[in-house]
Amino acid sequence: PAATVPAAAPEAAGPPPLPRLAIQAVLGYSRPDLVAAFGAPAFSRIDKGAEILRFRGEGCVLDVFLYQDAKDAARVAHVEARDEAGKATDRQSCVNATPRLRG
Repeated sequence: PAATVPAAAPEAAGPPPLPRLAIQAVLGYSRPDLVAAFGAPAFSRIDKGAEILRFRGEGCVLDVFLYQDAKDAARVAHVEARDEAGKATDRQSCVNATPRLRG
């Protein structure tokens, strides 16, 4: 009889990469939207009517500014990104370098 050769176990493939997120998509997010996308912020504070949330990415820091809209809901109105040395960096790259959660 022919010897049976065990089938090779399929290699464990990691989850597919998350789709890229456009900076324009982040504008208008609410705080719950941000937390759902990026997890808990590394830092948050309220300053002159704005809520500022900070998320840390790979090699960059993303600061997100939420302001009240006409319906009294806080929405992202501005996003800044900087590298670990504190110099401004590309916001789009930083959004996608920031760890994101899977829904």
